[in-house]
Amino acid sequence: MGGRIIPGVQVSVIKEALPRQLAPSGVLGLVGFTERQPSSGSERAGEWSRLVELFGEATAHSLPEARQALENGVSELVIVPLPENAGARASTSVPAREGDGKLRIEARSAGPWANGIKLRILESSEPGRLEVVLEGQDAELLERHRRLPKDDASALTHALGRSRVVRIRSGEGLPPALGDYVLAEGEDASADEYREALGRLADESDVDMVLAAPQDVSPDHRLAIYSAVEAHCAAMSRDCKGRIGFGQIPPGGRPADHITALSGLQSERFVLVAPHGVVGAVAGMIGSLGYAQSPTFKPVAGVARRLSRLRLEEQRTLLRGNVVPVVNERGRGVLVLHGRTTDGDQINVRRIADRAVRTMKMIGDLFIGRMNNSDGREALKQKLIEALTQMEKDGALVPSTDGEDPAFKVEVHSSQADFAQGIVRVNMAVRPVRAIDFIYATILVQV
Repeated sequence: MGGRIIPGVQVSVIKEALPRQLAPSGVLGLVGFTERQPSSGSERAGEWSRLVELFGEATAHSLPEARQALENGVSELVIVPLPENAGARASTSVPAREGDGKLRIEARSAGPWANGIKLRILESSEPGRLEVVLEGQDAELLERHRRLPKDDASALTHALGRSRVVRIRSGEGLPPALGDYVLAEGEDASADEYREALGRLADESDVDMVLAAPQDVSPDHRLAIYSAVEAHCAAMSRDCKGRIGFGQIPPGGRPADHITALSGLQSERFVLVAPHGVVGAVAGMIGSLGYAQSPTFKPVAGVARRLSRLRLEEQRTLLRGNVVPVVNERGRGVLVLHGRTTDGDQINVRRIADRAVRTMKMIGDLFIGRMNNSDGREALKQKLIEALTQMEKDGALVPSTDGEDPAFKVEVHSSQADFAQGIVRVNMAVRPVRAIDFIYATILVQV
């Protein structure tokens, strides 16, 4: 630009590179069966009413992990339904009261979750009326539809049209015979179908936790799906989008046998939870915590009724196998006994490291094309120091216990050979805070 002709002041404004704020931690990507399929392939929900609006009320049964996670305060859910043709819906046939016709009743969502649900068509105490009752596998009352006209077949169609569990597939207009009918032949999706759904999570850059919800209890099936989750998390971490996967041991059996069957899941990026049926609550609770907080001895909500008791020796077995036990402690409620990944490290340490990586990536992107002189490289260093200092103030990074080593170190440099290739190298060292989970006390009894 040429100089001024008339004496005066010329001002140039240079905009400082300001990193955008990182997305909140605790965003859970959830893969499983839903009643409805969104056109976009995935949807987000931060509250239960929104999830029901998007995916239908049967999702409460086919994907119970979603409600558990929301009840425990997860930051946000990103739900990726399994393909529409995945698995099979549980169903049953109800013969017509007269003739050879049959009504085909099926679950509103695919998967084995509906196997064993009993559909009871009963004579009401009121003359000329029917009752339709749906009971779960443990005789839990799911729904009751009263005062249906016995001779009006459309009344049954209308009642099951309001059902949150089942629907009439065929045979509408036929008056049903009284009796008990059990839904069966629901099937889980294949491991490849779970992998396909996991692939759709790759575009959701703010997801930092992943939970696939297989319903088949066979160890081989679960191992294949959980291995796919771990591989997905590892691949995303290589793209600076670190994620932690969650899974749970199958129901029944000895914990030691489950640990042996799932022993191939040793990873810094996977968390295995016991007992069966509480993994959504654990993931939701971790998603509600700050990324530097440990889940050890933190309470979980909404699972006390379905929580199977773990004996003390079973708890020790699970902890030795790096499985996270959820227990009901007298006077403390339901809580996570010790939060660790399947390679034995603390969950919060991995989350802090992932946060540091995301911070480096976010700031580094701002300086691409700006580091062709020492001032640009120094600016990058200072921005990194600023961000890591904030992490230290947040309590995520700490100096060594003797105070000799700082909470973090940053170096930014470029050799002549690097400079010729357009490379700047950043060396960072961070010291994540560790949860103090054990107290060893010595008591001197004086006489």
